[in-house]
Amino acid sequence: MALKGVLRRLATAYTVVLAIVNLYFSNYARLHALLHPRSDIRFNLYGDPQIEGDAKLKREPTTGKYDLLFNDYYLRHVYKSTINAFNPQYVMTMGDIFSCQWVSREEYYKRLHRFKWISYQEDELNNTIPNSHIHYTMAGNHDIGYGEETEAYHIARYTNNFGPLNLDFYVSAKEDRPLHHVAILNAMNLDRSRNDEYRAEVWDFVHKLAADRRENPEIPLLLFLHIPLSKPDGVCIDKAATKYVDGFVSYQDFLSPATSAFLLHCLKPTFVFNGHDHRGCVAAHRVAESPALAIELIGSGSVKNVTAIDEFCQLTPEELGAHQDVLDKAMAGTMTAAMEFDEASGPWSAIEVTVRASMGELDGVAGIFDLTVDEEGPGTVGIAAQSDRRNVAARANGFRYQYREVALGNHLVIRILLITDAISVLVLSALFVILRN
Repeated sequence: MALKGVLRRLATAYTVVLAIVNLYFSNYARLHALLHPRSDIRFNLYGDPQIEGDAKLKREPTTGKYDLLFNDYYLRHVYKSTINAFNPQYVMTMGDIFSCQWVSREEYYKRLHRFKWISYQEDELNNTIPNSHIHYTMAGNHDIGYGEETEAYHIARYTNNFGPLNLDFYVSAKEDRPLHHVAILNAMNLDRSRNDEYRAEVWDFVHKLAADRRENPEIPLLLFLHIPLSKPDGVCIDKAATKYVDGFVSYQDFLSPATSAFLLHCLKPTFVFNGHDHRGCVAAHRVAESPALAIELIGSGSVKNVTAIDEFCQLTPEELGAHQDVLDKAMAGTMTAAMEFDEASGPWSAIEVTVRASMGELDGVAGIFDLTVDEEGPGTVGIAAQSDRRNVAARANGFRYQYREVALGNHLVIRILLITDAISVLVLSALFVILRN
């Protein structure tokens, strides 16, 4: 009888601990949300889900089906839990929605419906779920390809299902609150692209944004694009690496220094958000408003001698492309970046956040970005910010900004927990039956 009593107490204690662990992982997002006050505007950001499909099933016919099912439910839990807990006005998926753009039409639409379910936009029957937020996506290299491989068919398939590659809108919590300008760019065709049409389209949009910034410099800009900006080695885990085929981009970790400088100098964003680098990064940029180094473009005729930022911001994509090597070297000297920073090291020109991938091996991260009117007033010129490499707190433009990561946990931990739950149900059920007799 004494042994039965000990076993009963151990089994009860084990059951309670297992229930607490399951409750935590079921409600982890709500627990995180309790620690953070409500903001005026909130964005939930999800990096690079890269949903796999038929190719995985061909490679791994036995385990592939289980992995796809588990990953879908895992990512669904990440999206649904953090959306319900943090109640954002805007949701952003940062590109690379799918693992490859070279899939058949049938496979594409299978993955599309899976993504809609994963991202809490549709239910199991493909019915739209009514939500209070707006969901935006941006195109990644696994969605439409790099500049060397961009094809009209992939672009059309993306835009028909997700909307324009380049778009902008304004956000404000209330009618009497100041605005923020939000812009999403097609980063895949910013640098050397085989398709002139799509490169011209994104650069026309960038020049339009630059003109808007000159006319309305008081409205802060939040810039979203898939590929991170150029940075020195050591700032992020990824290093600058670009490959070309026939002179067109076939692979890149960062945008070119010339393009990055154009976006920072001419658009003057307060925050830049991107994906692509699965392990994530936080960086602070400082740009020289009047760089001492003049940019001299070799040539004549329509090619300009650029000696001021205003003139630099008028360069066409053809001029940028024709002299990109010279511009890359020159404009890299007008930018600095740091991965660890505080208010004493500022002010900064822009804060860049590369959102860590939401995939299971990287802990199922959701990025929560808040902006709130600063009751203390506009403060100093520039951005005062501090970061611990994963989270950012900043003040600028009369607003307070905060970015933080919320992680579910590594997929292996969740898999082990599910297996433990299944075994425990069987063992504990049998044990309690024995102890009852």
